[in-house]
Amino acid sequence: MPFAMLSNAQIDRFHTEGFLIVENLLDAALVDRLAARVEPLFNGEFETGVYPDEWYWNPRLGLPSASGQMSNVWKSDRTLASVVLSEKIGEICARLGGWSGTRLLSDSLWRKPFGASETTHHQDSMYSFYHQPQEIVVCWIALSHAVPQGSSIEYVRVRIAGRCRKRWRNFTPEAAAIAPDMEQAAKQAGIDRPDVVQLALEPGSCAFHHGHMWHGSGKNLLPNSIRRSLVIAHIPAESQFKPTGAYVEGGYLAGRYKRFGDDTMDESFFPIVHQQTAIDRRFSMPTAAMRSGQWFPDESDRTFCGSDRAIPRAGISGAREIP
Repeated sequence: MPFAMLSNAQIDRFHTEGFLIVENLLDAALVDRLAARVEPLFNGEFETGVYPDEWYWNPRLGLPSASGQMSNVWKSDRTLASVVLSEKIGEICARLGGWSGTRLLSDSLWRKPFGASETTHHQDSMYSFYHQPQEIVVCWIALSHAVPQGSSIEYVRVRIAGRCRKRWRNFTPEAAAIAPDMEQAAKQAGIDRPDVVQLALEPGSCAFHHGHMWHGSGKNLLPNSIRRSLVIAHIPAESQFKPTGAYVEGGYLAGRYKRFGDDTMDESFFPIVHQQTAIDRRFSMPTAAMRSGQWFPDESDRTFCGSDRAIPRAGISGAREIP
């Protein structure tokens, strides 16, 4: 999928709303193959013989209604890897992020059955401090029907567009013990009633969102249903580890792969999935201009973002070609 297939209007929506819906990103046959791998993976059947970096829940020890989550499952399964490492998805993220190339930071595979609890509203940038430049674009792919009552992804918008530029400089993870992070951020931004938008996505459709976008998911209230999703986090291709020998909060997953005295992000663990050609760069939006906008604040800040514009529903023509 070349850059031309993402219109400037779609990019504008992403930078105004903080997210962009792309319908039918994956075709039905591929989605079926991906969904068929979810249960075997949580049962410990790793095709490559390599364990994922995180593995929460299995059918032998976990409660039937508990959420299951794995990180960096691309190392464990070739079918999942074919999508996680897709150059075309990486190209979309590069276009949205204003980057010359895209590197995989991590993936997450989710399994949320009936009764599974909520995922607290959060910003992905809260938990990804160990690389620079500290920019992230995330692709959330539905592997089953994702509906509001079934724990679909939801985003938080504000009702006054200008307020999305307000920044929250005093985030600490401990704040969650006092009040939910999102509500505290909204209060500091002068927003009494945050607007939560719940998405409805068909299997194979997705939402791209920026790392500073507040999002989460509700409890799965639909009997006999399991919400399955694949989440892919991308960063700029030139990203490196921060030059520090001290503990970096939120950096444990990526930080385990940092070599002593070397800030390089090894492609064995953080592969570059897309790199622009000279021809591509002639038609791409200037990176500096995009980074000066509301979605690229200084890395020391946390931004409460969104707007009251209509939710974008446009798909990308030809998206069914992936991977």
